[in-house]
Amino acid sequence: MGRGAGKAYWSAQLSGAATLKQKLGCWLHERWRAELILRFPRLAQRLGWSWLDQCNRHERLSVDPVSGGRVCHWDDSSRLTLARIFPRCAERLLRHLLERFPVGFKSGQGMPRAGVPDVSILIPIGGRQRLPQFRLALAAARAQEGVACEVIVVEQSPISELSETFPDGVRYLHQVSEPGAEFNKSRALNAGALAARGEVLIILDADYLLPRRFASQCVHVLQSVEALRPARWIFYLDETSSQQLSTTHDCSSINGVEAIVSNNPTPLAVRRSTYWEIGGHDEDYVGWGGEDTEFLDRLRTRCVAEGGWMPVLHAWHESAPKKADGSRNRENHEAKMAVPAASRILGLRNAASEPSTTGSTAVSTMLSSEPGRRPA
Repeated sequence: MGRGAGKAYWSAQLSGAATLKQKLGCWLHERWRAELILRFPRLAQRLGWSWLDQCNRHERLSVDPVSGGRVCHWDDSSRLTLARIFPRCAERLLRHLLERFPVGFKSGQGMPRAGVPDVSILIPIGGRQRLPQFRLALAAARAQEGVACEVIVVEQSPISELSETFPDGVRYLHQVSEPGAEFNKSRALNAGALAARGEVLIILDADYLLPRRFASQCVHVLQSVEALRPARWIFYLDETSSQQLSTTHDCSSINGVEAIVSNNPTPLAVRRSTYWEIGGHDEDYVGWGGEDTEFLDRLRTRCVAEGGWMPVLHAWHESAPKKADGSRNRENHEAKMAVPAASRILGLRNAASEPSTTGSTAVSTMLSSEPGRRPA
């Protein structure tokens, strides 16, 4: 399923009431444990059960020895059946986790922190189509605590449309694209990584809302590994809750969860040196889909903590056209994945050392700083 799905799809999943057989099956296999965790957390803890262990009946998890999170032993992202059959239970799980992993929002002006940041949060965006979701993601990224962060926004569009919307302390890059060209997320992320000053990169979609201590916890775990997948669950908020959150910046206003998704390839945290050593993102991916999975496949040639232990929120938006019709760079992606990861890394590193004739122009505004250098 990747990063999301369309409103029509989720409506079809949730509009029809679950059958009695489905409800009984879910109670037998999944919900009883969730209720124990929610209603009797101390007893659940004594029994060694955690929300981290909640998964669908045919899925298998293991404990990550580095992060303490849970490694998903299946290939693709998946929706939690419990959330589909019992949406109210999904909302209770979210409220339970927000007590442990609060999401904050920092809007308006603010003085940038002096010195070199520890973390660079990269947010690529293609124009103003998802501006409310992006503003939420930006406000949550700016609210990180416990570690010095910079936020780098990379807008990819024919003309700069967003520069006037940013508060002090946000670094902004405009990457010029041809009119009508499809969004190239990989190219935007590479531009952001090139400009980054932090030793740690957090790769963030422009509709993800991070808990306050997401970055600091990533920095702690990255003392032992080169990269990690911090998100155990992604809570897909419904349209009404997302709109209310855009206005209130108050997570207590959330009263609708469309899905809980596990094993998504993003968000990621990776050392900046490792990012370039594996070749950065592959800019052959144009439009939506495939680039994150391919990058993760190359990243797995290094030391990666795959066990997620934190929740992330996803602000509702309509599906991208290529997601709705199922076209997700499939042929291009399958051809690339047939090539060994080591060969792809070598090819991308060689390409990075050659002069570019097709790349977009990136112009930095807002905070000025010396950008990082891309290894050859």
